[in-house]
Amino acid sequence: MKTRKLFAMLLAGTMALSLLAGCGSGDTPPAASQGGGDASQAPADSTAPEGGSTEIVWAGWSGEEEASKDIFQRMMETYEKASGNDVTWVGWTWADTAQQLLIRTQGGEQLDLAQTDIGIFNTVAAAGVLADWNDILGKDYMEATFEQSSLSVGNIDGKQLGMPWSMASITMVYNPEILSAAGWDKVPVTIDEFEQCLADIKAANPDVVPYAVSTKDATCAGDFMPWLWTFGGAIFNEDGSVALNSEAAVACVQWYQNLMEKGYIAMDTGRGEARQLFAQGKVAFYDDAVVAKGQTVNNGVAPEDVVNVCSAMPRPVLKQGDAPQSTMWGHMLVAFKNSEHQAEAAELAKTLISDEVALDYFENNGMPPVTKSAAGLDQVKNDAYLNGFLNSTATARLEETARMTNASEVKTVITEELQYALLGQKTAEQCVADMAARLEAL
Repeated sequence: MKTRKLFAMLLAGTMALSLLAGCGSGDTPPAASQGGGDASQAPADSTAPEGGSTEIVWAGWSGEEEASKDIFQRMMETYEKASGNDVTWVGWTWADTAQQLLIRTQGGEQLDLAQTDIGIFNTVAAAGVLADWNDILGKDYMEATFEQSSLSVGNIDGKQLGMPWSMASITMVYNPEILSAAGWDKVPVTIDEFEQCLADIKAANPDVVPYAVSTKDATCAGDFMPWLWTFGGAIFNEDGSVALNSEAAVACVQWYQNLMEKGYIAMDTGRGEARQLFAQGKVAFYDDAVVAKGQTVNNGVAPEDVVNVCSAMPRPVLKQGDAPQSTMWGHMLVAFKNSEHQAEAAELAKTLISDEVALDYFENNGMPPVTKSAAGLDQVKNDAYLNGFLNSTATARLEETARMTNASEVKTVITEELQYALLGQKTAEQCVADMAARLEAL
């Protein structure tokens, strides 16, 4: 299987991802800051440039989500007040992010700072459009501000192309009140217990979706991977060859089919739908990152009460003693080679990671800050909601597609074939065989 693609293939893959879901070079401007730094200091201390303010274009998807709109507005206002500059937000859906970043940077449109996540980052980095944060802010500042484990996620071939913004895992999220009503005062540990819990939930309240696992768009492939690992399978071998055609993969697909037949999961469910239904108390379990909190708060639950209706748990294991599986999740900030405002974008980035702003984002949306200073805050260390995710993060793995330039194509294949199996159009054996054959042909 080829993992190196021309830009045209990168763009085609990102377009395919957007259909499933419902960046030029230039001289580097003077560094915004050199040497060590402290993210706990005032968010920004730059002054407006002579002659007026500078317009900074910041792009991403979270600012488009209802749960985050107010927070993002406060972020921009904090920077604008301190710097005298103006921030223009450009937003789109998560699924469109890689496509939009590639199109806009290759087309010469202004982009100064952007939000990416682990699944998007490599595709954009491979296009050669990202600036090195070590050049902009200085390696000393980056290492003084972030742990090396966080920096490594955004480091490619020695270049710090991604600045850590928030990191944890995607794991199982559940509603304790729904479980309690079904007679469960503890979370299921094994898959057998999990199935019994789903049956009890369905019997107790037929209007509740027991498990809103993703069955459409790229999040379907993302949810499938940790279950595949749970059954002992994998998509690829270490050398990049396809490993999917295995008894473990067949068993995993058969298990999915069994959940569908019993009415425990449903078709046409993506992360967005699952998150909204869960926040409304209509879903017992689903897979998500810490941002699950934001939707719950947006639905009227006080931040301090979120754990009563929205908590994280380790993914059930095949047998007692197995390590729970989850995928590493994280948001990063990226700057661009062709930006004429790298210094100003760097000050905006420093505002976003400052203790004041990061704590606001964390308390209202669950986004865990990753700076060394913020990690030591009592509000972060003692947060029961966050600790549920951190417990799963200890055994989290990068998605197998995270470093592939054709990740969107791979996820499209996995999603389509799994849908055929769930709709009864293919047996588990056929599904896995066809999935493997299509991946080998990429």
